[in-house]
Amino acid sequence: MMSLGCLRFGYPEMRHHRREVPLPNQPVLLKVLIGQRHWQNYGTFSAEYDKAAGQLDSNLARTHPSRAQLHRWTNGALKGLPYPDHCRVLEVMFPGYTAEQLFSPSTPELLYAGSQANGHAVANAPSSGPPIFAAPSVGIRPFIEQAFQRDHVSVDFAGFSGETLHGVIQEPLDKIRIGRARPASITIRMLLPDTTRPMVLPCRADDLSDDPGLRARMTRLTARHAHAIVDSVQELAALGIVPDATAEIRAHGCSSLFKLYVLNGEEAFFGLYPILKHPVMLNDGMQDIYDLMGKDAMVFHHSAHSGNPTDLAWLNHASTWFTTMWDTISYEYPA
Repeated sequence: MMSLGCLRFGYPEMRHHRREVPLPNQPVLLKVLIGQRHWQNYGTFSAEYDKAAGQLDSNLARTHPSRAQLHRWTNGALKGLPYPDHCRVLEVMFPGYTAEQLFSPSTPELLYAGSQANGHAVANAPSSGPPIFAAPSVGIRPFIEQAFQRDHVSVDFAGFSGETLHGVIQEPLDKIRIGRARPASITIRMLLPDTTRPMVLPCRADDLSDDPGLRARMTRLTARHAHAIVDSVQELAALGIVPDATAEIRAHGCSSLFKLYVLNGEEAFFGLYPILKHPVMLNDGMQDIYDLMGKDAMVFHHSAHSGNPTDLAWLNHASTWFTTMWDTISYEYPA
């Protein structure tokens, strides 16, 4: 029997265009955007689809996909794209995104770029960018860049060495230096482990012991990245480019098992560090160690503007935790 979806369009299902493929690691963008608009209910989505279809072409009225078709769309089970009429309607429903993008895995760059493309603002989307489920740490770059468009910029970071933060924050700082952005103030606070004290991680793989050579390696990483951020911000202040610009590192005695970014008190990203065994050169030669891999960490996004009350509660809790750590058990980073 021909499906209702096929009857609506007047031609048979083209199976060679519908071959299932492995699901992507990230949910397809269409699924994320449907969730943002609270259209997960099939009836709600169908009504919105028909509304957009009618605006596009009266002949497309009531041509919404079947429940099974929508399931394939949102689960990433299509190879290629739906029929052209479907694509046209979806592009009306989600302005700023192409059909190709809607059926691609949702990356932070794609979410952000689509919501800003050609000046189209996604309905009900916050000005600071749409929420996402999870992304690699380097994927927060567009959110960092937009955070620096504010008049007053604040970045709180808790983590291992500041390596990933340095990678994503240097370009916004450079744009300020050449006059492409001009915030009135910048405040960056970094909470990092004290590398002068014995640590649980990183550690030697043979006996799980602390090693001064490992801590010396970590000290070099911190100097290369976290201290470089401090130097860049202090230079902006010294040159009078930003009237009020401060960056500070404080140390604590805890092992860093996660990373946390809080941007302008409104966006937070949190992720657990993967632990990987790999060889490094120490004083007694090459040794296997268990190390924290910051660039491989997946970070989860929480936004004060997502409309999800748990996001706001989580963000407030994370901000309170950071400030408590900063004001109580942290201390000036050892020189």
